[in-house]
This record gives sequence, C-alpha cells and structure tokens, in this order.
Amino acid sequence: MKETILILEQAFKAIALGEATIPPRTSISIPRNDGWVGIMPAYLPGLDAISTKIVSVFAKNQTRNLPTIMATIVLNDPETGEVLAIMDGSFVTAMRTGGLGGLAARLLSRKDSETVGIFGAGVQARTQLLGLTEVRNIKRVFVYDPIAERAEQYAHEMTNKLGIQVERSPSPSQTLKGSDIIVTVSTSKEPLFDGALLEPGTHLNAFGNFKPTERELDDETIRKSKIVVDLKEAALAEAGDLIIPMKKHVITSDGIYAELGEIVIGKKPGRTGSGEITLFKSVGLGIQDCATAALAFRRAKEEGLGTKVDMK
Repeated sequence: MKETILILEQAFKAIALGEATIPPRTSISIPRNDGWVGIMPAYLPGLDAISTKIVSVFAKNQTRNLPTIMATIVLNDPETGEVLAIMDGSFVTAMRTGGLGGLAARLLSRKDSETVGIFGAGVQARTQLLGLTEVRNIKRVFVYDPIAERAEQYAHEMTNKLGIQVERSPSPSQTLKGSDIIVTVSTSKEPLFDGALLEPGTHLNAFGNFKPTERELDDETIRKSKIVVDLKEAALAEAGDLIIPMKKHVITSDGIYAELGEIVIGKKPGRTGSGEITLFKSVGLGIQDCATAALAFRRAKEEGLGTKVDMK
C-alpha cells in the first residue's frame, strides 16, 4: 500500500503538469440488473505505461455472493503496442482506490487524526483503511453497513489484521461522532447521513458513488466542505454528489476548490486550518489503474510471478 500511494502521487503530479493522457470514460448502464460497465484507457509517459481497464459495478451482486466490482486490466507496450499483461483488475482497483484515499487523507486530513468512520464494509472499505493507516496514526475505527453481519465480519477481520480497535457502528450518526476521517464506500443511491452532524475538522473521502443521478452525501455536507476532486472535468460529468447540489444551486462549479494534483505539486494548499471540513470526491480515473497496474507488473516480473501466454 505504501508503494501504491507513492506511485499514485506520481500519477497525479503528471496530471497536474499535463503529462498524462486520460480519455473520458466510456460506459454502459444495464438498469434491469442495476449494473454498469466502464472502459477506462490511460497513458503515463513518465512510467512508460499504457493501460485499458474494463470494470463492472453490479450492486445486486451483494446478494449473489459475488463482488460488487469486477475488472480486468490490459497493459500494452507504449513502443510497439504489444500486450504485456492481462491481469485481474478487481484487486488493483481496490488497491488504487485505497491508496488514493490514503494520499488524499495525507494531504487534507488533520495530522492528529486518529479515529475513522467508514460507511460500507466491502472490499473497498478494507483497502481504504489500509491506505489511511499508512498516513495517519489510526487507533479506532467505526464501520456502519445496513447488513450488520457484514459490518461485524469486517470489524473482526480488520481488528486482527491491523491490531487496532475496529467495531461495528449501530447507526450513521454514531459513525460520525468523534470521527476525524469519514470514508464512504457504499452502494447507496441516497445520502448516508445528515451533514449537519459533521464535526469541525473532519475530513471526508467519498468513493462509493460515481453516477450523476445518485449520491452518498447530502446538500449540507457539500455546502460546508472544502471540495477537492481527482479531475474537475470528470467530477462535473459523473459525480452526483456534486451535480445534484449544483442543480439545486447549493454550490456552483467554482465551489470545487482544487484538483488533487494541484495540491500534490503545491499549486494550491491543502488543509489550511484545524477546523476546516475537507472533502475529497473521487469518481475514479484510468490513470490510477495505469499507475497501479504498472507497479504490479513490475513487481511480478521482479518476483517471477505470473503465467506467460503465447497469444499469437
């Protein structure tokens, strides 16, 4: 996870300096199955990496004993176009999302942050917590999920894995109480909590929803937050957490303070006061997959992992 955070920092620096190519995501919705499939290409010259990810999000998979998010990533040689690797993208997606949460928290949360509140108890929630523990001295975690058994399992697993106190929260309001960092990684289509209950100095990482007609955060949360996004163009096209309040004139596009890369390169400061409520809203970029997949490919070659396949 530490390596993932570092390589994502390089990727966002490249975005801010105009050194990355990120075509808009192409997607298809499948309403009858509550599903979505996206195609995400990207090119990072600095890492000599080009990738394409095909990712699906099917919310009903929770009841089918299948992952909500599944993906495949293809890496190509930027010199010849040859396919270098085909890899499972689900774990890469989880790692890059958790690593991005860690990077955002390092730049935007209070340095003395110790308590985390998490909404959602799936795979993403696990790597989000791994990312946070790399950048902050996390001592206590509350997890809320409408399926109590999932939250209990998460709490037990992550307590044993990290050696910190992780416990199931009984309600959304209790999850907010005393939490220095809030993470939303749910499949909810409606706001998860009352933003009026957010305490001064809280940082939020919002990762769960990326559809323009759905959201995890309410108007009050958006109104009172200093908003940072992964890429403004993508956020204005896809982030219902921002698009819906904009349509209601809660904020305008000028209410987005910065892109994360601008903070990475020092063009804009991150947190400027201990009482600020900061929000990082991510819709996910192919460049994150490109950087993380390139790291995984390099490590696999170094350690002699993977299977060589003759595709000719």
